Amino acid sequence: MVDAMRSMLDELMGRERDVPLEKRSGRGLRYYDPEVCKYALAGLCPYGLFKNTKSDLGVCKYELHEDDLHFEGLKAEYDALSEKDKDKTGYERELHVLLTQLVRDMDRKIERQEERARKESEPKPVSATEQLELDALKAKEKEALQKSEALAEEGDVDGSMLFANTAEGFKKQWDQMHAQFTQPERTMTVCEVCGVFINSTDNEQRRRDHLEGKQYKGWLAIREKLAELEKIALEKGVRPSDVIPDKEARHRDRDRDRDRDRGRSSRSDRDRDRDRDRDRDHSRRDRERRRSRSPVRRHAEVAPPGDLYRSGGSRHAPRERDREYDRHRR
Repeated sequence: MVDAMRSMLDELMGRERDVPLEKRSGRGLRYYDPEVCKYALAGLCPYGLFKNTKSDLGVCKYELHEDDLHFEGLKAEYDALSEKDKDKTGYERELHVLLTQLVRDMDRKIERQEERARKESEPKPVSATEQLELDALKAKEKEALQKSEALAEEGDVDGSMLFANTAEGFKKQWDQMHAQFTQPERTMTVCEVCGVFINSTDNEQRRRDHLEGKQYKGWLAIREKLAELEKIALEKGVRPSDVIPDKEARHRDRDRDRDRDRGRSSRSDRDRDRDRDRDRDHSRRDRERRRSRSPVRRHAEVAPPGDLYRSGGSRHAPRERDREYDRHRR
């Protein structure tokens, strides 16, 4: 009601009726203005399809939709564009992405609903009393078969056939009774369009109401529009999986990137180890080179063998040898 009144005021007084005169742009509304719904321009805004239902998608991020008095002219302005100019706007792609995500979410919901329907439609377990009745019929069938075989051995063909037919009758009774005992109270299926449960106990009127309801018609419109957009995309060389990659594809890409990063990390670690070993070798060779060039080592290399080395290498050995020499001379 409020939106309708706002649209009427916009039609009569303009959208800038509340804007000061010196700030008014003076131009009319255009299709590319930010408040115009781009989903509706491209063919379908899903946010208005499920109001007051379990599938309500919330509020659209755009304000101006099909119920606005200006929208018809805006839609005509957009439709007059060439296909190339429409592609530049990106409105159809934006709608394609949105509908693809919505349909994927609904399909996952349908899978969960089908699992629940399968469990609730499973046969009931047989009670103890019912099992006794079934066992009694099975015993009668067995007894009739034994009598049929015995009469056949005695050559009584007619009697054997009579008990064989009797055994067959007991078997049919057993099958019917078992089906009756295990029959669930209801069987459930799931609508492949909107994911709503359909019970076997639903009458024809309820089934018609489902097909004429907002959820069924809304999801049918979404699926039909998505099929149309996918066909257009294929003609342009765009695959459905290129619009929004599915979860498995995203996981595969993430794993591939992780493996690639892990491989790069391993190579970097190996390179760092090689560099560390190389630096360690260079440092060891430098130390050996400096040690070989030190004065002590050079002196040790050129000095002749004598008391210095025999005395354990003491630095006072030459002085003591000179004193001993002078003492002998005296």
